[in-house]
Amino acid sequence: MKHKTINPDYFGFLRLFIANQEGFNYCIGFNTTLLQAKNYNLEVIDSSKSNLSQIPFDDKHKLLAIKSIKAIFDSKNFNQNDFNELYNVGWSDKDIFDSIEHAGFMLRNGRILTAYSIKS
Repeated sequence: MKHKTINPDYFGFLRLFIANQEGFNYCIGFNTTLLQAKNYNLEVIDSSKSNLSQIPFDDKHKLLAIKSIKAIFDSKNFNQNDFNELYNVGWSDKDIFDSIEHAGFMLRNGRILTAYSIKS
């Protein structure tokens, strides 16, 4: 989350969106609390968790979020055009990789936490 070009709060919104999509209740609560602690309004948080175009960042960050989700949830349809759109707004390969990797990390860890939550 210490990235030179991506707003560090972006990752919290990305995680919250994935948690909401997948029903990772623990992660929804955790990331909501985290974002509230960073002074984001609950209305903004709630609208962002189901619609990435509502994250409180510029269009460049919104595009990165949308494409990162596509890369993880619809990777067979992620293609060079998606990369080109991201390059055209100024994202580097490192930026794109880091965002996609973080989305994949969240999906993986949310599933692990869900599996282990049945032991409680």
